Amino acid sequence: MSKKLLTLLFCIAVSTFSLFYGNAADAKVAKATFTEIGYQKDADYYYTFYVNLGKDDTTPLAYIQVQKNATGTVLKLENFKGNVAYWKGSQFTIRNEATVSFYDGEKLVEKKLTGVIEGGVKM
Repeated sequence: MSKKLLTLLFCIAVSTFSLFYGNAADAKVAKATFTEIGYQKDADYYYTFYVNLGKDDTTPLAYIQVQKNATGTVLKLENFKGNVAYWKGSQFTIRNEATVSFYDGEKLVEKKLTGVIEGGVKM
């Protein structure tokens, strides 16, 4: 076979494969489906709360971000659970208690959080 024919076959094959498999390269960044509703802080850590806003009176937490107060470093989250309820204005309160566990360096820390979430909804 001549070089021209091989080149033509190669181009046809590449075009065919890119037609069927080319869409995988068009990956889109997923838009976050949760909303920041505020924060709490203690002597060592800053906790930012996120929820999926819905119709329910009690809303489960979608995510908690934990930062170290001294450095602002975002810490690795191990686990969290809890519910929040609408309080007043654009503020929420933790329903009963929320628990969060995270790593501060090599140490696993578990905290129980209660009360009003400061700040408010950020869109």
